[in-house]
Amino acid sequence: MGMSIMSIRRFAKRLLAPVIIVLVVAMMVGVFYIGFPAMTKPSTGYVGPSIKVNGQKLSDEDFNNYMMQASQQASQFAQYGMTYSDAQIRDTAINMAIQNMAFDQEMQKVKSKIKVSGSDIDALIKKYLPTEEELQSFMERQGFASKNDLKKAVRKDLERQKFIQYKAHQLKVTVSRAEILGQLEQITVSHILIGLKDGNNKPRTDGQALQLANEVYQKATAGGDFAQLAKQYSDDPGSKDKGGVYGPMPTGQFKTSMDKQFVDASLALKAGQISKPVKTQFGYHIIRLDAEGLPTGTDYKEQYKQVRNNLLIQKVQGSPAYTDWVKKIALQAQKNMEIIDPGLRAYRLKSESKWAESAKAYEKALTKGYYKNRADTYIDASDVYLQLKQPKSAIALLKKAPAAATDAIDYQVALANAYKVNNEAAKGQSILVKYGQSHADDVKIHSTLKDVYTSWGLTALAAQETQTLADLQKKEQENLQKYQQGLQQQAPGAAANNPSAQPAAATPAPVKK
Repeated sequence: MGMSIMSIRRFAKRLLAPVIIVLVVAMMVGVFYIGFPAMTKPSTGYVGPSIKVNGQKLSDEDFNNYMMQASQQASQFAQYGMTYSDAQIRDTAINMAIQNMAFDQEMQKVKSKIKVSGSDIDALIKKYLPTEEELQSFMERQGFASKNDLKKAVRKDLERQKFIQYKAHQLKVTVSRAEILGQLEQITVSHILIGLKDGNNKPRTDGQALQLANEVYQKATAGGDFAQLAKQYSDDPGSKDKGGVYGPMPTGQFKTSMDKQFVDASLALKAGQISKPVKTQFGYHIIRLDAEGLPTGTDYKEQYKQVRNNLLIQKVQGSPAYTDWVKKIALQAQKNMEIIDPGLRAYRLKSESKWAESAKAYEKALTKGYYKNRADTYIDASDVYLQLKQPKSAIALLKKAPAAATDAIDYQVALANAYKVNNEAAKGQSILVKYGQSHADDVKIHSTLKDVYTSWGLTALAAQETQTLADLQKKEQENLQKYQQGLQQQAPGAAANNPSAQPAAATPAPVKK
């Protein structure tokens, strides 16, 4: 069952909260399977320095990448009606940076034990991107400017994998041979399902299903083409068109994901052997074991090592000891984190209700080029002054904002609210009314104004905004209808199929008598 909307909202709030968040390690340590997170996309334009963790300064490039990831997370929650300010996204980027830097710093302590050679990197790239065309296409999609950039990312990823394996040994987490063979051993089966409902969802009795299953079994064992019989008779939509084939898949996965009766019957067969009808909750199956066993030759050693390492990484990440270690280093890094950037520091102080300190940090931040044109910084700073019961300071600050920052509904609401708190409600109201009039066709603005007027108890203005929104919705529907009609008229043959589109018959001219 999926998460409810409310659950998602609560999760999103936690995810973007201005406190340390210990993410699942899988998010921190992406494993390179030609799909690790792209960390080299164009930056979001941040210019720092931002923070230090355990004395190490975070680069602007890395902080921009964390901001991009935080922004992507926020946009995923936007479909549930949740919006986040730029300041919240920047603060989430700090949390991401703390966790990743803490992990990388621990990794650096044992650098000599997790060395990755250039040949390891080249081999991995060659394995997954064997042709130059595939390599260039992948680099373009992921935003790598050069092959060297790709190699750096692969090196870091391989080092992280080796480090997790190192931690597994340190924490005495092991993987048994049986577990490895369960993933390494592959099985492929084909089956024909005679269900208790046919392909048209028409019910069958148990006796009818068994009778048909026996008939199909006789045809299969008499030399019939199993794949064709599956396509003709099987009621399993997932495998019917593939000739009834499932696999190849790891035997361990097969045992845990399939019905027990189906598994037992399959494993009792020899390669090429066909079972008599086997009953499960889905109906009757005729099963053929196509192949089962371990890889052979040089592939065996390579695949055994790969499966062992993958299982070890999965197992240690799920262990309580590893989880506790990750929490410990992240919390320690949080304690030893220094926020250099006054804008980042101001927002966190604001989140901690340290109003006076936050105000001073905002004053300093607004002298920096990065924050000068950012409406959200002026809005957050004005809110701090209101918390300090200094509405005049809030108004003065907002009025210093450049034009690029003022043409936003959130800015206008903040300014109007500051006037309201300063006992100049009429002036604040006038600002909002004027702004709404100058943005007559903007649904988002009028929706916000409606909410503000309602919260202020201005019922008449709220009613006007409700009517404006209704008019805009009606106008939008009318425009959509006109657009659709235009498309229909432009479609080939529209005139021939639409009598109303035919030219009017010429009216005979009056004849002079």
